Amino acid sequence: MVAVKITISAIATLILPVTFCLVVIFRYILHSDLFAYEEWLLPISFWLYFLASAVGSYEDTQIRADIFESYFKTAKSIWRRKVFLHIVETLLAFVMVYWAWLMIANDVNSYPFWQKTIALKIPYFVAHLGIFVGLAFMAFYGALHVYVLLKFGPKVVEEDLRISNKDAQAA
Repeated sequence: MVAVKITISAIATLILPVTFCLVVIFRYILHSDLFAYEEWLLPISFWLYFLASAVGSYEDTQIRADIFESYFKTAKSIWRRKVFLHIVETLLAFVMVYWAWLMIANDVNSYPFWQKTIALKIPYFVAHLGIFVGLAFMAFYGALHVYVLLKFGPKVVEEDLRISNKDAQAA
């Protein structure tokens, strides 16, 4: 599942700058316009953002503004902090999954009168589905992190500390 998300994210990451280069070429060299490019970039951007966020949740590499991280020294205190943070993150992710589900349900219920982009008539459902899928994976991976932390206890943190200490000594 992660490889699929990474592949989709990589392809979307390439599509965005290529499109903007084409916009510049069309606008300033060919004196024309790339028709409705922002409309098909919208769903691609949403899928990229939320699938990449899911990969970040899987790898536990999200950006955190955690100033207390340096105050925890023992494996048990680091483990408790991680458990607390992952529970909060997972609960928030499940709330957002619920909201995304409501958004998808609203889209489905409004069929055939879906909201669509103006020129290309791309249903907003396509972008909204990317939000839902990404958030669902974020909640799933968050729940897995909580499960692993609770199942293996502070041993997980001790192993991480040993690995990071070896890396620091090697450098």
